[in-house]
Amino acid sequence: MKQLFHIEQKPDTETSQQVLSIRVGEKHCCFAVTDISGDELYQLAYYAADKPDENPLSGIMDQHPELKNSFYKVLVSYDYPQSTLVPVQHYKHEDAALLLKSIYGLNGNTSVISEPISEWQVNNIYSVPKDLHEWISRKFNIGKYWHQHTIGAKNIKGADDNGHLLVDFRTEDFTVQAAAGGKLLLTQTFLYATPEDVLYYLLKICQQFNLSQQLVQLSLSGLIDQQSALYKELYQYFIHIEFREAAWSNSESEFPAHFFTSLNDLARCAS
Repeated sequence: MKQLFHIEQKPDTETSQQVLSIRVGEKHCCFAVTDISGDELYQLAYYAADKPDENPLSGIMDQHPELKNSFYKVLVSYDYPQSTLVPVQHYKHEDAALLLKSIYGLNGNTSVISEPISEWQVNNIYSVPKDLHEWISRKFNIGKYWHQHTIGAKNIKGADDNGHLLVDFRTEDFTVQAAAGGKLLLTQTFLYATPEDVLYYLLKICQQFNLSQQLVQLSLSGLIDQQSALYKELYQYFIHIEFREAAWSNSESEFPAHFFTSLNDLARCAS
């Protein structure tokens, strides 16, 4: 995998309560080492690959032996796209794997996991590669894990009738959480190759849920720059756009804070 970003900063004082946060997906893997509150960043690295890697974390740990140290907590976010939401009143644990298989056609080498999202009264059913999940469970036996859609859903505000779209970009795909009127409407991952692809999906979501482009709040994070063609395209169609920045402090970083907001969201799960 190719390293895209690396940030390192020594803590002012030695602390035994360092938290390791890891996001892993088909073509990317990143990690951050922070304090227990997620407000102080000590180290961060982001890797991406041209083709799917069954266990990208294994190679990264070889390059970063410090990840084999003892941590106060280890938090893992799975970024795999096979995920669906089921309202709690319709959820049945015994049907979870069959439901996901009917949507995505899963093979036998996957682990199906269900997570409650109490804030929205839904369950997130998702799959991850079985070998990877078992490897992570062995390596980090004190670890906790969630799906990225679950973490995104916990961070979106949806009480306003005008609606809110939480959009996080990676190099070839992006996630969207949509909420309005006190309801979680959608959480999904989309592939994209051009700015027009992104625009098409976001406009389609607005159309499907009757959200006005002039009123909906668009909160952006991840690998999108304000000077990019993608941002300029979005700016032509949406009025209320903001970058959702990471809360941790790191004065030495040369990268925009919104690049790593979702990783910061994960780190703050430890507090």
